[in-house]
Amino acid sequence: MIRPPALRPGDTVGIVAPSSPTAAHVSRRLARGVAELERRGFRVRLGDNVDNPRPTVAEKLADLHALFGDPDVRGVVCTIGGYDSHQLLEQLDFELIATNPKVFSGYSDITALQAALWVRTGLVTFMGPMLLTDWAEFGGIPDYTWTEWEATVMRAEPRDEICVASGWTAEMTRWDEADDRPRVHEPNPGPRALRGGVAKGPLVPANLCTLLLFAGTPLWPDLDGAILGLELAEEEQAWWAERSLHQLRHLGVWERAAGLAFGRCNPVSATPPDELDRMLLEATRGSGFPIAVDFDFGHTEPHCTLPWGVRARLDADARPPTLSLLEPAVA
Repeated sequence: MIRPPALRPGDTVGIVAPSSPTAAHVSRRLARGVAELERRGFRVRLGDNVDNPRPTVAEKLADLHALFGDPDVRGVVCTIGGYDSHQLLEQLDFELIATNPKVFSGYSDITALQAALWVRTGLVTFMGPMLLTDWAEFGGIPDYTWTEWEATVMRAEPRDEICVASGWTAEMTRWDEADDRPRVHEPNPGPRALRGGVAKGPLVPANLCTLLLFAGTPLWPDLDGAILGLELAEEEQAWWAERSLHQLRHLGVWERAAGLAFGRCNPVSATPPDELDRMLLEATRGSGFPIAVDFDFGHTEPHCTLPWGVRARLDADARPPTLSLLEPAVA
């Protein structure tokens, strides 16, 4: 395991767009995210192709390599997810990244890069806030998202129990046109247990369908004894999620996993809570590990920050269930 150095106030954070080029089309939102990082005490360096509406694989790789290779850059934050970051992996310089470890934050499609970095280098990366979706929120990054990010990537100490956000939102506001007010939040009842129990193991936070891109390849991560932290994007309908969960069953994941924490589903995904509950219990039938759902990560706001590979504890007997980090994620 390679823990990246903890971020500190005054550090330079690089911004990269390894997936969708959305940032090139929402210049005001991009500038607002940069301003928020600066307001929180960071310097910001944009990758050369962040505002490129049609970046090639080579250009995306050049940005990643430049930011990881720059000793002045201490962290790398992705602009947004998408669907194609796995196209970078054949030419990604894993040795460069392993010898220049930095905090690397993103979620959704960024799972492809995080999984590959874990398998090839052992680098702890973070399912955490991205520039456009989190830092650029009207009024700044949500307080909960900031507090969780700060506690996880700026302190070299065990997090212990991850807090529960007081509210959440999945309201859509059109960027650069209708995002000039806070989104409407609703009360957060917290996580729910589907199957009781307590488990400890390395945490593997991932977008469900992106993780499965690596099934049967050398980049498939070792999930034996892991606590999986899975989430769904808005596009992943109920049938898609159910198919993916059963693919994990066929791969033998549920025979060897230690626990499952599932992030809150975006209502747009048309995966009703009772349907998700049924799908999870059916796909994992015959196993006895704890399962809890509706944690504060995934495609709703706000987000906690989850590190790859760090030992964690899932307590589905607690009310509400808890997820704790048992060791530091940064050095």
